[in-house]
Amino acid sequence: MDKSLSPDTSDRRRKRLLERADQMAKSGRLTDAEAERMRSADKPDEVDEVIRSMRVRHAGAKLGAAVEDGSITPEEADGFLDRLRKGEHSGALRAQLRKLRQRSRTPSRPRDGDTEGDTSSA
Repeated sequence: MDKSLSPDTSDRRRKRLLERADQMAKSGRLTDAEAERMRSADKPDEVDEVIRSMRVRHAGAKLGAAVEDGSITPEEADGFLDRLRKGEHSGALRAQLRKLRQRSRTPSRPRDGDTEGDTSSA
């Protein structure tokens, strides 16, 4: 991992994640396998690897949806995932991923009470 891109998880944050592994697995943020890997990790790098895989998994689902709706190309999605796999978790990368998430939440049809594009009364 390129340390200039994102610092390793701090000891304090790592400890908190370990304490919450079961809760995170129950909520779906971690798979059971990821939670087990996190609990059995002997070294900080092993916990960081679990966190990295979780980030890739979460982003992969969102990026797949963005590819399907045409927001990005498959190559762009692969580029984001490669950056995450290498350990990047910079503010700039998170901002780019947030933009994609916001775009996918934008309604593609008028909301209730919105008459723009409504041809039923014409």
